[in-house]
Amino acid sequence: MASNIFLFPHDIESEEQFMHFIISKKYKFKREDIRPGNKYAQIALPLPANLSTSYAATYSNQSLGIIGTNAGNKADENMKLLGDLINNPSLEGGIDSLKKVAYNTLGMDKNTSISDVARELAKYGAPELITGAAAGLGTGLTPALGLALAAGVNQAVKGTLTGKGIVRNPHLAATFEGVGFKSHSFSFQLTPKSQKESNTLASIISVFRNAMLPSASLVKHYYDYPQQIDIEFNKSEYLFDIKSSVLTAFDVNYHGKGPFYHDIGGEKAPVEVTISMNFLETTVRLSDDEEFQKFSVPPPVNTGLGQVNFST
Repeated sequence: MASNIFLFPHDIESEEQFMHFIISKKYKFKREDIRPGNKYAQIALPLPANLSTSYAATYSNQSLGIIGTNAGNKADENMKLLGDLINNPSLEGGIDSLKKVAYNTLGMDKNTSISDVARELAKYGAPELITGAAAGLGTGLTPALGLALAAGVNQAVKGTLTGKGIVRNPHLAATFEGVGFKSHSFSFQLTPKSQKESNTLASIISVFRNAMLPSASLVKHYYDYPQQIDIEFNKSEYLFDIKSSVLTAFDVNYHGKGPFYHDIGGEKAPVEVTISMNFLETTVRLSDDEEFQKFSVPPPVNTGLGQVNFST
């Protein structure tokens, strides 16, 4: 057995199912560079008692307002107009594209003056804002006094709406924000059956611990990134895939079954050790990942009533 390969227990390859950890020598930003010639150690462990996975996406409540709602309803047309900005990436082209989107959203003619567009936007967006702005501009006041007057008008409008028992509809929308990095937690109860297995377990603990920690770089003024870890099941067809990860937490309980020890040449080795680890994937999940294509279209199911395909 090569010195950088650790099997626990030593006969684990005879098991039907186990986990395989491949630890890189050095951090690689490009995922495809992790494997080739970059293996530091490989560890095989039995499956943990609990094996689960979860997926999450982040959404937020956004107030689109009347204008945003109109724009959303005309999204296809507006996207075509914004496409002109991609083809003509200049300040003038950008302003022209945004003007076209504003005209389309408000249902206004392209020859409408920009001041009329601004008034229309303000009217739909917040009546108190255009009222306050008009009050400030129309009196010839200094900017500071104009802002003060606008604030007063704003409060007056809000008070009027409250007095009438009216509140503006914010036109809320659930907007997708993205997906975070997926995490995995595993806990292993490991019971050595010999001195060799106790030594192997001690080495495995050392390898995982060192893989989680950075090393000194540039005369200790910087850190080198910790090592990355690929995690696999030897038979994964009906389980889940795990992307390249980093180890974020590593806990070792040397009294897995209590304070019991084997006597090994005058030294005491724990009877059972519990290792708990948290991993964080370093790339986000996408619906077109290869993992999710394996059973994306299930085979027809024969129910005795003819073939039924539940994909519809």
